[in-house]
Amino acid sequence: MSNTNPALEFTQREANLTVKKPGPSKIFIIDDHPVVAIGLAKLFADEPDLEVCGSARSAEEIPDSFTSAPPDLFMVEIMLHAADGLQVLTRLAERYPRAEILVYSARDESFYAERVLQSGAKGYIMKSESPERVVIAARRVLRGDFYISSRLQSLLFSNMDSETSGFVNPVRKLSNRELQVLQLIGQGKSNREISSILDIRLKTVEAHRFRIREKLNLKHSTELTQFAIHMVEREGVSS
Repeated sequence: MSNTNPALEFTQREANLTVKKPGPSKIFIIDDHPVVAIGLAKLFADEPDLEVCGSARSAEEIPDSFTSAPPDLFMVEIMLHAADGLQVLTRLAERYPRAEILVYSARDESFYAERVLQSGAKGYIMKSESPERVVIAARRVLRGDFYISSRLQSLLFSNMDSETSGFVNPVRKLSNRELQVLQLIGQGKSNREISSILDIRLKTVEAHRFRIREKLNLKHSTELTQFAIHMVEREGVSS
């Protein structure tokens, strides 16, 4: 009969799971533009502690093997075709609790970063940032820390002050789906195109448009379109 204490055996197994394996941290890219993964692979190739281990155009393409051996970090573009990027983050956080998540997006952080952090990601960095900042962001999130830009930090503190004074940025009132619809309106998509892209009924799109107008206090569809276009122009992304 073994004299080993079962409780100690369990503790040792748990410890082995948490020990960092030797070698570079594995990074997996989720972006529907393959050139992004290629560029990041080249960027991290010069960093001995970082390595891109693969990429996919959607969360559905993640290898089954990741269930038991996930990468150390997912880098995710939240604006994926026909997908709610914020829901993708939530699913990743639930399915791979030992992996960190960093959003690497072309979209303006002022509109999305707060929602991203609430959805399970540890950081947000825009694709317009320098390669050096991308590496810093990846390393910081891999350590388990949060990463947001100094600009966003100032913005979040400003939002806190605004809430204290009674003023709330109207875009923050929108649901994740409503924000997604607003984004597509700003890109010039028709109701029918939005219905197809998001795989929702045409009447559902119309209902979203009505609720967006109410929440943003816009009187008619023209004002809604103008607001949406202005938002997309601020992001510097038209498609």
